Amino acid sequence: MHFIRLRGPWRYEVLEQLEGDEALSREGKQKLPADWSEVLGVGFRGTVRYRRTFHEPTGLESGQEVWLSIDRVTSSATIQLNENPLPPYDFSENPDTPWRQEVRDLLLPTSELIIDVSHPADAKESGGLTGLVQLEIQTVRPRPVD
Repeated sequence: MHFIRLRGPWRYEVLEQLEGDEALSREGKQKLPADWSEVLGVGFRGTVRYRRTFHEPTGLESGQEVWLSIDRVTSSATIQLNENPLPPYDFSENPDTPWRQEVRDLLLPTSELIIDVSHPADAKESGGLTGLVQLEIQTVRPRPVD
């Protein structure tokens, strides 16, 4: 398996603020993975959109799959790739289980990934895209024919 990490910088913008002092910055860039306390403040609660473009992996062959994986988000996330909604994920219910989705058919020469992270007002820690986001390229082994 081959991994392509989508570290950053990512662009972010505040979509909704529920709690905390006014966000330190309503939009900007942030290197990820990280919580948002440095750019939005420790007490910020709400929804933040993270956006990143990346190029299609080169040298893909038939029989290879491309998976998008997210190791951890503090709370919940909705995900879009090139304006295609992908299954949402509630990390608060599954904190130790990464989110994964096969995305090869959705890739473009330049793709845009959008992850909206929502963090509730009663959360005890800062929110954010706190785990690695990466593409996983793996070769699918055909099943033997009997």
